[in-house]
Amino acid sequence: METNEQFIIPTASKAKISHKLSYPVGAELISIALASVPQLAGIRLHFYSGIDHRLRWGHYEFLRVEYRNNERPLEEYPILSLYGRPAQYRWEIVVQPVPRTLRHRIREYIQESALPGMDEWLMQRKALAQRGGDILAFFYDEEADDLVVRHLTRLEPLRSEKGAANKAAWLEKS
Repeated sequence: METNEQFIIPTASKAKISHKLSYPVGAELISIALASVPQLAGIRLHFYSGIDHRLRWGHYEFLRVEYRNNERPLEEYPILSLYGRPAQYRWEIVVQPVPRTLRHRIREYIQESALPGMDEWLMQRKALAQRGGDILAFFYDEEADDLVVRHLTRLEPLRSEKGAANKAAWLEKS
């Protein structure tokens, strides 16, 4: 008998949240939407609720996908409290709570736009091995009543094979 079990992305952490908040999406829906990406087995999922009061002033980051390779978190990124989390994996997805009143709207957006966008973003980075970081994040801007996508990259330039060979030769002579 053949089993057709769906791989569920492992949840590395899940914070308790207030009854006024809700996580807009769960591990199963994310896993199904990203089932075809080559990084799937290496992704870890965090349901994070570092209550950063700036987030609750009308600008909510609710979902992000991150690539980190020997990079320290960026202090200028808008969500400082995310970096109090445990050590990061190379590929992570972070889900943050939203007010319950926005949950349905944000969940629809996640299903229709954010998850397909994350799938495409991950596929474009399937061979990524550079040092640094790359983030695709989704926000709700209450003032504009709009859903916003942000991309932040801090990837180091690729070194040419010739440059790496020259460096290795120089180190051998030293």
